[in-house]
Amino acid sequence: MNYYKNNIIHVRGDTFSSGLIVEGLGQDLESAYFTCRDSLNDNSEILFEKSLNNGISLVEYDEENDIRKYAIRVDPNDTKDLQSGTYYYDLEIGVNSDIFTIMKGKFIIEQDSSR
Repeated sequence: MNYYKNNIIHVRGDTFSSGLIVEGLGQDLESAYFTCRDSLNDNSEILFEKSLNNGISLVEYDEENDIRKYAIRVDPNDTKDLQSGTYYYDLEIGVNSDIFTIMKGKFIIEQDSSR
């Protein structure tokens, strides 16, 4: 499976929210992780990670069409102390004992102007 490459620009200390739509699985996701690291190195520090039922939640299920909508939420406290700069994230899901990275890219933190 190929992944979707998407760079995210985010203001430090703001809430980040995104959606994920999954169609035709016939079941809920077994796992989901939205992980942000300080570099592309596997041993780099994890700055924050959201997982199923801990920042990633099922918000709607259309049983007739087998469509599940999930919300991904990063709390303002997760980014408020990060320096402005470029970090790296991926979104990984698990279903039927398979793991798929479905999205990855740069997570760019910009300085807030209001606070």
